[in-house]
Amino acid sequence: MKSIYIISILLFVMSLSVLGQYTVETPWGSTVNVWTQDDQEPEDRDEMDDDYADEYPDAEFHTTIPDLPNYPNLSSTSKFNCHGYAWHMYWLGSAHEFDAPWNMNDTEADNYFNDPSFKECAKANADIWWINGGTHSALATGTTDELLSKWGIGPMATHGIENDDSPYPITSVTYYKKCYREASGDYYSDITLDHCKVKFNNTNVHNYVDLEIEFEDWLIIEGTFTTGTGTTLYIHPD
Repeated sequence: MKSIYIISILLFVMSLSVLGQYTVETPWGSTVNVWTQDDQEPEDRDEMDDDYADEYPDAEFHTTIPDLPNYPNLSSTSKFNCHGYAWHMYWLGSAHEFDAPWNMNDTEADNYFNDPSFKECAKANADIWWINGGTHSALATGTTDELLSKWGIGPMATHGIENDDSPYPITSVTYYKKCYREASGDYYSDITLDHCKVKFNNTNVHNYVDLEIEFEDWLIIEGTFTTGTGTTLYIHPD
């Protein structure tokens, strides 16, 4: 039953129309190619939601866009996929409010960890799980062994990592954490920045502010970096 359903999904993908190719950037600034495409009809999305809910009853499904009045709980959508969500969309803001939904393939997704944006790490520090060499991308959550991911053109769900918890059985994982922090502007209160890579550009630290910068790999300071009276600035490797 499950195999038949997955095959039907693959055939359905072939019928969807690509609306446009676009480029976005990683946090570091590398170019990434993405695309958008027609969405399924509401009835098809609703049926897909129901099928996945029956197949994976322990998963928690989340509403995605577009939020149609007659289908307020729809989750399945072809507007974005797992890579587009985990590597790009999630970091733009709220995990469930999207201004720019994108599809992205695994070759484009690996731009995010082939530049300074993300760094390989231990499981305990992971933001993203790169599953089966790029077959699937999922976000780590605050709960041990629980992930948040978009299931192809299907729903977005919080789910376990056992092989029967999602349509993506896990055979191998590489763990990545968001690494790059770009900072600019004014600091008026004490703050500690702890990132593996930090870049400051035209920064002003005001009077009597303690700014501590802990970094793993490197620190870049561009433009002006000024400090006020009584400011204490700590810059040191983590």
